[in-house]
Amino acid sequence: MRIVGRLTSTLATLLLAASAQAEAVVPRPFSATYAVSFRGIGAGTITFDFAHDAATGRYIYETHASPTALARLFVSKAAMERSVMEIDDSGTRPIDWQLDDGKSSKEDDGELHFDWSRNRVTGVVEGKPVELTAEPGTQDRSSISIAVTTSLLRGVEPGTISLIDDNRIKRYVYARKETATVDTVLGKIETVLYESTREGGSSRIARFWMAPSLEFVPVRAEQVRKGKVETVMILQKLERP
Repeated sequence: MRIVGRLTSTLATLLLAASAQAEAVVPRPFSATYAVSFRGIGAGTITFDFAHDAATGRYIYETHASPTALARLFVSKAAMERSVMEIDDSGTRPIDWQLDDGKSSKEDDGELHFDWSRNRVTGVVEGKPVELTAEPGTQDRSSISIAVTTSLLRGVEPGTISLIDDNRIKRYVYARKETATVDTVLGKIETVLYESTREGGSSRIARFWMAPSLEFVPVRAEQVRKGKVETVMILQKLERP
């Protein structure tokens, strides 16, 4: 019995150590560039930069677009979206979010500030004031991508995530689908498909082909509306410092 007890104790210790190690996993900094098409027409590229600020200990996720001449009618090449967040054992917490559409007018810009000591979010989006209660795990439009990647790296399914979109809180369910091999400029990559749908039903579905070999950076993403694929993003380049 003593041997069994020792084995049980040892196993429990190993499991706890493995669990602690899994919880500590944080995505490594990267820069990912995707070719974007809308309804089959090339719209340029979009780049996502994820970096660690050693001075503050926080993480920064920025999005920059390089639209084609035609796409510039809708998206400015000066547009930028930025999220500052903290990542620890409990997960991903956004701190500040900013959207600059690159135009001289500020009517379509936005900013959000998260006060987790009070579970409050304040800011202004498209000229409308925002003041909401944020439940634990609530994300902004950018940090939700890092939250999903962080969960998968830790061996945890993303499940349902609360998202502040415009001046409302919406909930999105991430469901694991089939595995698939995706042919990319980096070669054939094994992926796991996830679909994101709004809780309560919506005509829109987001699909992400997440690559375990690339630390769950998606190699392909689609936006589907009313059963038709509208926007497609395909990974063109992935760099890590």
